[in-house]
Amino acid sequence: MGTPCYVGVSDLAGPAIVRARYVHDGHPTMLIPQLRGIWATTTRRDTNALIEVVLAHDWAYLRSDITPDTHLLPGQHPVAGVGMTLGDTDPEPAAVFPLHRAADLGTSWIHLINPADSTVTVHSGDGEPVGIHRLGDPAKQQKSPGAACLFSRHAASGGHTVMRARRRHRLGMGCRRTG
Repeated sequence: MGTPCYVGVSDLAGPAIVRARYVHDGHPTMLIPQLRGIWATTTRRDTNALIEVVLAHDWAYLRSDITPDTHLLPGQHPVAGVGMTLGDTDPEPAAVFPLHRAADLGTSWIHLINPADSTVTVHSGDGEPVGIHRLGDPAKQQKSPGAACLFSRHAASGGHTVMRARRRHRLGMGCRRTG
């Protein structure tokens, strides 16, 4: 059983509008490292290329170590260095939705890639942002306080904020305490 999510990008003309693809297995603790791997190896640190490959299909899962020979379930097709598609290889257009209506999707997470600064903003299923993560090497980011997670509530308060009545942001996603 997976953790459904959407991965995509905010529209430059209207940042409240999102263009994204469904990923069946996309919990942030697993997906952020995979996006980093795809960005670093497959798309050679080109964030626009990362967005292009992610928006090409709906995905069973994303993994940078997928090869053309990887086959697991009927209907899935490997895309080398990116992941395993979900269903037909002839994709439908990407989903387009206003972020404030994210709860209507029935998904757990929404990951939005920002090409301007090579970050991924993680939103809970209701569209609320819970963390911002750089695609660059998180080990190098640990050297400067608050660099791995850029979410202002985390940096300003000296640590991660515990939010009642919704999921807590986890430290294991490349973020670290700043206090």
